[in-house]
Amino acid sequence: MEDLNEEINRLKLIIEGYEKKTQLNIDKLFLESSLDIIFQLDLNANIIFSHFPSVPSEQLDKYKGMNIFDIAPPSMKEQLKNVLDTVFATGETCVYEAEGEVSSGYKYFLNHMSAIKNQLGEVQYAYFVGRETTSQVLANKEAIKSEQKLSALFEGSSQIISLFDKESQFIWFNRASYDKSIFLFGKFIALGERFDAYLKEENREEFNENFKKVLQGEIISYTREYIYKDKPFILDIMLQPVYRKGELVGVSLIGNDDTERKEYESKLEKANSELLQQNEQLNQYSYIISHNLRAPIVTLMGLLNLLGNDYESVSDKNEIVSHMTKSANHLDSVIKDLNHLLSISDIKSALAPIDLGDEFETVLFLLEAEIKQTNPTISVDFSKHAVALSLKSFIHNILYNLVSNALKYHQAGKVPNISIKSYGITERLMCIEVADKGIGIDLEKYKDKLFGFYKRFHFHVEGKGLGLHLVKRQVDSLGGRIEVESEVGVGTIFKVLLPI
Repeated sequence: MEDLNEEINRLKLIIEGYEKKTQLNIDKLFLESSLDIIFQLDLNANIIFSHFPSVPSEQLDKYKGMNIFDIAPPSMKEQLKNVLDTVFATGETCVYEAEGEVSSGYKYFLNHMSAIKNQLGEVQYAYFVGRETTSQVLANKEAIKSEQKLSALFEGSSQIISLFDKESQFIWFNRASYDKSIFLFGKFIALGERFDAYLKEENREEFNENFKKVLQGEIISYTREYIYKDKPFILDIMLQPVYRKGELVGVSLIGNDDTERKEYESKLEKANSELLQQNEQLNQYSYIISHNLRAPIVTLMGLLNLLGNDYESVSDKNEIVSHMTKSANHLDSVIKDLNHLLSISDIKSALAPIDLGDEFETVLFLLEAEIKQTNPTISVDFSKHAVALSLKSFIHNILYNLVSNALKYHQAGKVPNISIKSYGITERLMCIEVADKGIGIDLEKYKDKLFGFYKRFHFHVEGKGLGLHLVKRQVDSLGGRIEVESEVGVGTIFKVLLPI
């Protein structure tokens, strides 16, 4: 039995010795792989044990017995002394950051100093662990610097920039967002508040729908118009998802003041409109030169030829002179109207009441030769709406062209039958109607081309295809419209609808 007990004790000693040896090996391996600087110091700050990263243990023996302040970097000695005094005096553990010049350059460290006490609770040693944090500190500083730059950029931006969580609550906004919010929403925005709480009731549903789409990964852009400092403020808004490590964590709103661009576009549009109007005026000018002036000049030339003949009757000569005077007066009126047309910048501002009866008399006078040639039946009724709000030259062109066409395109062998009348359609709309029983127009074939430039549909009479085109343009410029009813072999009705 005693032999057995001795054997057990011997095995215990062997096992205990093996465990201690194994633990020593493990401790050695752990220290050799550690990246920390480790010291065990006595109460006089002398080194009992030391470890430096990548330095073999056999080379560390030279530090045993040396004072820690003999090897500490000068820039760190004072801070180290203060910490060591505190640990020895109080037994507290101190964790602190240190930085300064070492043999390999300027470095940063995170240090841990703790006390080792005996069984009586008295401090006997200090245990120091220091880890270099240079790369982390520099990275953090660079990140902070970048963040400050971004923050300064966003804060100084005139753009409205805000960040929301997934519930559309404000988690950050820049200065421009805050400053403008009082004018846009009537109160200042605040962190933690939902954005839709600041919107008008009619805009909330649309925003929330857009917000849901952004949470699904879409980018949404739209425009809103506000009043900012008593002036229109047009805001182009973009909502887009914000990701962190591939996960959608919120939504950003970027608002750009688009007021100046919209105003520029509006001015550009106005300038283009004025150019188009001026171009239209030039077209009217060209037509008046080629058509309206031509009619009285042709009449004058014909009358001059008649005046050159020998007439026994003084009354015949007086009648010719009277017609010449009338043609000259009309020519003068056309030139004056032309000058007026060229001087105005807005046609609608120059509209004036035009007596339809008086203008029709002038048209009949200018078409006297055609009337004598065809001997038409003409009925006129301006009693229901005798005055049109228009330009004199435009009303003249409309009546002249429509009546002239009715005379030209009558049915062969039949006397032209023409009806001209005016009447009210509504309180704001009147109609000048010219109807004939002529050869008519195949509207099914030509309706889309009826008012085209240089478009003709009958070639047995002289014409250039300009009349209806220019009538349509003049009616359009007056804010009206022209309608046509026609049947081949039956006749045609033109209805010119003009604002009152």
